[in-house]
This record gives sequence, C-alpha cells and structure tokens, in this order.
Amino acid sequence: MFRRLPPSDKREPCVLTIGNFDGVHRGHQALLSSLVAEAHSHGLASCVLTFEPHPREFFAAGKAAPPVRIANLRDKLEALADLDIDRVCVAHFNQSLARTAPEDFVIRILADGLHTRRLLIGDDFRFGAAAAATSHCCSRWARRSA
Repeated sequence: MFRRLPPSDKREPCVLTIGNFDGVHRGHQALLSSLVAEAHSHGLASCVLTFEPHPREFFAAGKAAPPVRIANLRDKLEALADLDIDRVCVAHFNQSLARTAPEDFVIRILADGLHTRRLLIGDDFRFGAAAAATSHCCSRWARRSA
C-alpha cells in the first residue's frame, strides 16, 4: 500500500481500477475479480487507486454532515487485500487533487505515476477538475503520453 504515488523504483506496469470502494460490496467484488484476472492474463500487477478522504467528504466539508461511510480506510484495505489485489495507492484527496486537469491526471498520475497499462473503469466514470472528463478521454490522452 502506498499513501501517495509509489516511488519511482517501486513502480511497475499494472492493470488499474479507480474508486472509493467504500464497503467492498458484490458489485465491487466482481469488478475487482475482473481486475485480478485481467492483470494475471497480461502478466501485470493489479492495482487500485482510491482516495482519502472520500471526495464527497472533502466537498461536503463545512457545508453539512459528511456522508456516512460504510467502511473506514483500514477495513477497505483489508477487504482489498482479501481479494488478492497486488497494490493499493491511497491518494490524499485535497484541493490540489480536486483541481487537477483531467489530461494531467491521466498523464502524470495514471501513466507516469502508476505505469497503468490497462484501465478498468465504468462508462459513467468521471474525473479531473469538476469531474469534467469521461472514460473515453483516458485512452486518447494515454496514447499521447506513451
């Protein structure tokens, strides 16, 4: 487990998924099983990028009671380990990360920082500043950074 991007000497090509995985329910388990299978079939490490605090908690700060969590970080990490995930990176969700331009997120974090070779995300996945980018942007920017 890394509390930020892995140091350069610890980076290895991976199959990545991104999410909060608060309470690793059956849907999460199915996705994570696919992640592990995909990683094994390509000879890559399986990796999860998750966030602390939960982005909803970050954006709710000072406005209202934060959303209720199903599991704390320790429980989430244990559940991911039980599913044979090779690597978990916990990104500190702060103002800097929230303002990251989508293209910068793909190139700096996914491609360069995590050495992502394959990405498993849902069609409704949105990311980057103001959740401006969709899953379709990832492959376009990743190809440019290669």
